[in-house]
Amino acid sequence: MTRNSHRIQGRINPVQLLPCLLLGAFLLSPAALGQERWFKIEVTVFSNESEADRSEELWSPDASSLRYPKGMRRLSRISDLLMIERLRVEEESSEESRSLDGFEQRPFARPEILPSPTALRKQMQAQREAAIAAIGPAPATTADFKFFDLARDGFVLLPAAESNFLQTNRAIDRAPEHRLMFHGVWRQAVPDPESAIPLYVNGGISYGDQHELEGSISIRFNENRDRVVIDANLWLSEFSYFDYSENSWQLPKSPPPPANSVEAAIPNPLAEFEYYPVSVFHMQQSREMRSGEFHYLDHPAIGVVISVEPYELPELPLSEAEAAAELLLN
Repeated sequence: MTRNSHRIQGRINPVQLLPCLLLGAFLLSPAALGQERWFKIEVTVFSNESEADRSEELWSPDASSLRYPKGMRRLSRISDLLMIERLRVEEESSEESRSLDGFEQRPFARPEILPSPTALRKQMQAQREAAIAAIGPAPATTADFKFFDLARDGFVLLPAAESNFLQTNRAIDRAPEHRLMFHGVWRQAVPDPESAIPLYVNGGISYGDQHELEGSISIRFNENRDRVVIDANLWLSEFSYFDYSENSWQLPKSPPPPANSVEAAIPNPLAEFEYYPVSVFHMQQSREMRSGEFHYLDHPAIGVVISVEPYELPELPLSEAEAAAELLLN
């Protein structure tokens, strides 16, 4: 009887155990363990060509501070890694939904400031094809050569087959009041706010070292880690051949393209001239987002469409030794 009594007294009340169970569940959660949570990100940036909309706000150089954040990086491109004919064709097909190359361009609303993009696009496309063909594949003896693992590597632009915005982009570009400036699909681990990595964004026609669209975006969690947040810092510029004395816009120096990239190898037909920004439309917005939904950031001159989807990072394949050991165990 005494032994049984000791056993009964030694039992733990389930109510008393509940705080321990909750603490254990928290410590094993992804947030507590610091496990990375991956998402597939898709972003389209387009211009609003309506002069009436752009004139709704006063765009003053004194009211905007244009700068790139520290720690900014570029999205990697397959074409910058290995330029073989098969990848060149695939890259050009994905450009149909990513940049200006795949859509017929219309004259700009202000032809006295900007040259005709239709003729310019054809010239740049021919030069692009010639530059790509001249690069050829990367040397096989490169010590740090590594092909992208599109299923596991972050910040790599994915092909058009991964896009959900093809119809959206075509609808945007067919509208007379819009022009497609940038489109990208990639995967990344989404960090906390203090660890966010700004991504360089550019698009439109390049004038010298500047593009019509430039800036950065960051994808991060909010403080509670229950929403993904986009921080957009973008500006859309209009250029002129003339330096107006009343103009005081100062654009930050654009980061140079990687030395071994296609962008660096393609000659810019406008690089030999000097251009001056006469109008700059600055967008600074942040938006908390739910996954699996389209989100739109509105602005008088710039529109941003974005979606985020959870992505489960696949496990690495087993090595030959690991596969052999697993077969023995089974």
